[in-house]
Parts: sequence; structure tokens; C-alpha cells
Amino acid sequence: MQGNTIRTVSYKDVSLLGVTSWVLLALAMFVWIAKPARGEPQRIYFVAATPPQSGSWSYYGAALYSLGSNRKLALVRQLFTVNNTPPRAFLSSPTPNPFTDFADDLHGHIYVASDRGLFVIHENDPTREDYVPLSNFDDLLCWGAVAGNAVPAAAQFCVPNKVVRVLARPADKTRVDAGSWSAFAFLQYGGENGGPFPMQPPKAEIAGTDLVMPLSSRPEVVLAKLPPRFAVEPSRRQLVWILASTDGYLVVWILPADMFGGTADSANPNHAEPLHALALNRGSGQWNEIELGTTVTSNIRAPVRIFGDWLVTTVMHWHPGPPATPGIENERGGYADQPLPDVRIEYQSQFLDLYIPGKIALQNLNDGRKFDLDTGQEDSEIIAIRSDGEMLYRVNDSIYSAEIVGSQITDPKLIVKDAGVPEVHWAFWAPGAGGKD
Repeated sequence: MQGNTIRTVSYKDVSLLGVTSWVLLALAMFVWIAKPARGEPQRIYFVAATPPQSGSWSYYGAALYSLGSNRKLALVRQLFTVNNTPPRAFLSSPTPNPFTDFADDLHGHIYVASDRGLFVIHENDPTREDYVPLSNFDDLLCWGAVAGNAVPAAAQFCVPNKVVRVLARPADKTRVDAGSWSAFAFLQYGGENGGPFPMQPPKAEIAGTDLVMPLSSRPEVVLAKLPPRFAVEPSRRQLVWILASTDGYLVVWILPADMFGGTADSANPNHAEPLHALALNRGSGQWNEIELGTTVTSNIRAPVRIFGDWLVTTVMHWHPGPPATPGIENERGGYADQPLPDVRIEYQSQFLDLYIPGKIALQNLNDGRKFDLDTGQEDSEIIAIRSDGEMLYRVNDSIYSAEIVGSQITDPKLIVKDAGVPEVHWAFWAPGAGGKD
């Protein structure tokens, strides 16, 4: 391996080393062998899934991939399948089991859900198959991953009058049991997926100075205390989007009153730009106001994600148009009747009147560093950042690795180019080899 030299040790060398030195040498050799080499291709995994869209009866599949040979995706497991059947036939069919929602407890478990069950991806053992059938999954009232403190890693969802919990790991007797409203105080949410198929962020409300969830339901749990200047009469409430929620940070955006109702078009421009968000450092208890250079309309969600200390935002500008978006000619199009969605037409319909220059803003919530990743392509997103600065990002049908060094992104390398890449919105590094090349 580059950068390492293995020296052959003779019996005579051993006698000179002494017992203590030999033990230290053996331990060092073990660490060298056991320590995963940074960037080994077989250790990177990708989750590909496209959420269903309102007004459409097309459902797309979900899959787990590893990094295969020749810069291609290697299928580890097909999680859910594609369905393009009209609603009546779909509802009467016993076979479709389409992807509906995604959660990540940010403690090593990813939850990929359908209306009939939930796949748990274990990041320390990604090839393990773990499917939990469910009879009543519903992400409408509330849905999310929880973990931390004394709360075990799990996914929770709400049905009328109760919360259901799916544990990341089997308990002594059960895997699915009663959850609790109080566990949502440990909500783990990594932010909005990229691409033209946005998902629903968790919602909360302001009651006095309390930030509470779930939305318009009782009982409720207090997520945090807001600074007094953001107080709202408890009887009135004010809607809040949770942009990110981790062990270290809580980032929220208070929706302005004029964002309610209407549609996003030139005649009724319900939009906000830039976003004035609030970020809580859970360690210090300090709230900070941050400005996010992006636009939210009545059609879309805030394109914000968090990776450790890094908050990343897809830059978008209000541009009644439509504008000539860079890179649109490189996006997949013409797939209306195919298993893969039409990326180009979805950007045109979902992101109406927005200009997306292909720029992603990064800011470090711990040390204040700020800089941009400029791809020049509309369909771009960061899908992972490791604590040591290694980063993965997607541009159309390609995935690149790079390094964050200081306030720069360095050493970009193409690692994947594949037709299935536009559906990849999440990635992680596993501790050992896996998948099928």
C-alpha cells in the first residue's frame, strides 16, 4: 500500500528487539492491517431512492449500491421496486411495495420505508438484509428517526392516538412497539435530499418561546427554547420547518405569514429569499441567526443538509421565467414510461421560476468557515462529508470525491458514472468490504 513499507523481521532481529518492543511492533502491524485505508472503493455505499410526487401515480424503486468496478454502481440489494400502474390497479395489486420515505438516525442506521414495511440499513454491516413488515405505516402525521442519550436508535411514526416505534436493532422480545412523543426531543434529521424530487421536512410550531412538535397534535414535546424575541402567543402558534437536527445542532426556519396558501408562479410569487434561519449549538446552548442564500417557494422545501459541523445549501434565486438553467441539456429526459424518472421535466415543473446556478454553499457551524462548491450544473448535491474532510458529491449522473482542506475543496476525482446515479442522494462509508461487483 502506498505510503507504507513492511520490513521483514528475522529471528536475530527479534532477539534484539526484546519482548516489549516486539509487542509494540506487533500491535502497530495489527493497527496498520486493521485500519481501513481511506477511500477504499468497496467501503463506500450509496442509497438511491426517488420519493413519490403528489398528483402522480408513478412510484420509483429504492436500492442500496456499493462502488463497483469501472466506476459503476454495484447493486447490493434492491429495496423497493418500481410501479407505474394507474391508482386503481395499483391499490388492488398484492405485489407493489414502493418507496415512500427515508430517515437516518445519524447513529449508523438508515430507514427506507414503504407503506407495508421498512428496510433498516446497518452502516457497520451494509450487506445484512433487515426488513421489518408493517401493517399501518403512515408518515403523514409524524415520521422521523430518533437516537441519543437514553433513547435507543429507532424510527417513529404516528397513527391516530399513538406513536409506533421500529427499533434499529431487535430488543429482547419485539422489534415494533409503542413509541413516545417525548422521544422526538432526540429527533435526528440530516436535511433535504437533493435533486428535483423534494421530500417533506419535519414541522414544528412556536408556542410562547417553546419550539414544539408534532405539528397541531397533542401531546407535544419541547425541542428547544427560542430566544425571547421570537416568542409567539401560545394560542396563535407559528409554523417552523426543521432544516436539521443532530446531536450537535438544531437548525430551523420560521415561515413568514405570506408563505401560506397560493401557488408559486409569476402572478402569485409566494417565495422567500434569502432564508433567515436560526441555529442552536446544543453544546453551548447558544442560538445564532444565519443567512442562507437560497429561495423557498410554495412548491418546494428548503434545500439544506447537514453533515457533522457542515451545513450545506443549494443556491437558488427567484427568477420569473423560466430561466436558462445551466446543465439542463445534461439531465436525463424523456423517461415518462420508464423505470427511471425524467429529471429534466421534474426540475422544470417543481422548481418553477427559480434559477439554480449549480452552486452549493458550505458553512461550518463550529468554526465559521464559508466557501462554495461550484459545479455549473443544476442537478448537483453533496451527499456525504466525513469528519476528516473527505466529501462525496453528485453532478447529474456522476459522483466525485474531494477533500476539504482549510477553506478549499481540493483533489476532486470522478469515482462513479452510471445511469442510476441521479437517484443517489445519500452515501456512507462502511467499516469493511461488501456488496457485489
